[in-house]
Amino acid sequence: MTESMQITLLNSSFDLLIGLGIFLLGMHLLEGGIRQLSSKRLKQWLAFSTASPVRSAGFGTLITAILQSSSMVSLLVLAFTSAGIMPLYNAIGILLGANVGTTATGWVVTAIGFKLNLESLALPLLGLSAFGYVISKPQSRSNALSALFLGLGLLLFGLSQMKDAVALLPQSFDLSLLQDHQPFVYLLFGICLTALIQSSSATMLLTLTALHANIVDLPAAAAIVIGADLGTTSTTVLGSLAGSAVKKQLAMAHCMFNLIVDLAAFFILLPLLPQLLAVFSLSDPLFSLVAFHSLFNVLGLAVFIPLMRPYSAWIGSFFNADTQQPPFDQLALKRIPVEVPEAALAGLLAATETLCRQAMQLILEHFGLTLNNQRIEQQDVLVKPSQSRYQQLKTLEYQILQYALEVQQQALSHNQAKQLEKIQQANRALVYACKTLNDIDRDLSQLYDSHSPNDQQRFRKHQTFIEDLYSDLVKSLSSTDHQQIQRTLEQLVAKNTQYQQECDREVYTTASPSDSEIWLSTQLNLQREIHHATSNAILAIELLKQLQHIQQQLLHSNATQKTLISG
Repeated sequence: MTESMQITLLNSSFDLLIGLGIFLLGMHLLEGGIRQLSSKRLKQWLAFSTASPVRSAGFGTLITAILQSSSMVSLLVLAFTSAGIMPLYNAIGILLGANVGTTATGWVVTAIGFKLNLESLALPLLGLSAFGYVISKPQSRSNALSALFLGLGLLLFGLSQMKDAVALLPQSFDLSLLQDHQPFVYLLFGICLTALIQSSSATMLLTLTALHANIVDLPAAAAIVIGADLGTTSTTVLGSLAGSAVKKQLAMAHCMFNLIVDLAAFFILLPLLPQLLAVFSLSDPLFSLVAFHSLFNVLGLAVFIPLMRPYSAWIGSFFNADTQQPPFDQLALKRIPVEVPEAALAGLLAATETLCRQAMQLILEHFGLTLNNQRIEQQDVLVKPSQSRYQQLKTLEYQILQYALEVQQQALSHNQAKQLEKIQQANRALVYACKTLNDIDRDLSQLYDSHSPNDQQRFRKHQTFIEDLYSDLVKSLSSTDHQQIQRTLEQLVAKNTQYQQECDREVYTTASPSDSEIWLSTQLNLQREIHHATSNAILAIELLKQLQHIQQQLLHSNATQKTLISG
């Protein structure tokens, strides 16, 4: 190889890398624009997609093909599954469908990228969209739309750069060195390249470019594309290593699907490639390659769809040990991406419900009561709640608050912002109720342990009041009648106020000259704090039931939409 040929080869390789970098940046901007433009309706459809295998997979295929962003679909699926909104069965169906949807990229690039003058399209698109991106307001719809077209322009410009760079390689490089290898070599190259650049779309683009320049033949290109499909699993595996059990299960489902389908394509379909092209009357090598890519993915999905239920059940049997953790770790809010507010709010609501149950148990224990299967029972002896459990409750509140602050930084609708505010209020009210009783726990214990019949009677009176009132609160927690719950809570507010007034009058009327001023002050303070704690508990339940009512309305709304769509 002469010195001039070496320089040409070096320049071509450098230009190829530049074009690839521009292409990847374009894909990033394109995905970001689509993410901002994605409507709430899309997220709702994804969250409450039908459990039918065909529809789940079809939905994943269609949405990924339209959005051209399998990572965005994966993010939403992971978010809704981690939040408990979407069952694992649905999530796997959508992800496998998304695997097929990614093949649409090859069709778009082949139809546009190698048939038209890309620079004549890319430069005006880049100029106009860049202008719109700069002058538009950040996070606005026009800004997202400009980012989308800017990404598309960069994508086309990067593709043009790579085409021009590869076109010069035959003049400076002995192409025979890249040809006539065993298919396994090309398969391994596709796996390694995709694992390195973390983009199967970029590998497909490079393969189409090499095929267009006659650097590799069609069978070799097909083997590289199969390898690219396998290489994408590296991203999924690496991303799931430190993730939740659900994330590991979804990664395993994706990896096993790709492994089985791609190995079948390599050992069965690749040797039959000439016959397949003859059946479909394909002669253009570029269209033949993308058709082969779509074919083996569609056939793989068609085989998996009837087996989706047992496959999902089998996947669900793994990593169960990860879910056998203390309740605080089960919430793991940080595993639900805050970029998906619908899933984040559902996770926060579930966390608040857990905090509510634990707070109720702590409150009852201050009065010698316990919550057992939705029933409140008296304990034989008064067992004070441990400080460690109170600290655990505060830790859980802190986790919820930290996550809520992250969600607050996202682009929330007015209704979502109100829901977030109510979640924060409910958590504060519950913890404040526990703190209030924790502060007077010593006074309650003194009443219980007192040898004075009046003191013992006063403790039993407080105990009976709390038992009756919280029995109604527990019933409200499990009720779904929103109007009845509201009436009950209003009655409990009035009952709580009336009880404090009654107790205050009793203290004043029964006090004797021998009672110390400290004793009198202590009893009045005790009754005031019981009233405050109970008021906060009622407020928290009211807010919690309002949030649950909103969730129920959302579920009903989406169920109606699904019925209309399927009809």
